Amino acid sequence: MKKILYVFVLLISFNVRARQLEETVKPAESFQSNRVSNADVSFQLPKYIFTYTNTRIIVKFNNPNSLKLINNNYELDLIVNGTNQKVVFDNNGVGNFYYTFKNDNALQILLEDVNYTVQPSVISIWYIISPLVAVLLFFSYRVILMRRKNKTPKLVVKRNLEKLEPQTKPYESTLNVIKVREYEEEV
Repeated sequence: MKKILYVFVLLISFNVRARQLEETVKPAESFQSNRVSNADVSFQLPKYIFTYTNTRIIVKFNNPNSLKLINNNYELDLIVNGTNQKVVFDNNGVGNFYYTFKNDNALQILLEDVNYTVQPSVISIWYIISPLVAVLLFFSYRVILMRRKNKTPKLVVKRNLEKLEPQTKPYESTLNVIKVREYEEEV
């Protein structure tokens, strides 16, 4: 009986000790749950990205009720290529910000334990501007060419009122008169 009582006291003491350890560990777990990791966040980039244009990048939390979002009033500061970028999230955990790709096309986003690095294919803005400029130059050339064709030379009349020569030759008609005879038919 002593052995059973001894084992029973030992189990209760382990149980009490375990509860004390659990209480000391729980605040650390809640603190860790406040941290954001790569599994908590996803990023979306557009299919076509052009240089020197604002590109919309969507940041989405997998759990819209994340403690990080709630504690920060749905506003987080991301580090985008070394600069701070403030992102405001909606109640669904979706936020966005704009980034302009210039000469380099690397994008690195940092937020606590999140490290998102991508090197998307960026299309030069000249691929858009060059055809538009060519079409514009072609149509302006056509307009200028049509204006030159439609210009008629101006008739320049020089009048010298001091020298008036009277017409001495009378007007002669160039019409010829033809005589027509009528023939009667016999019935």
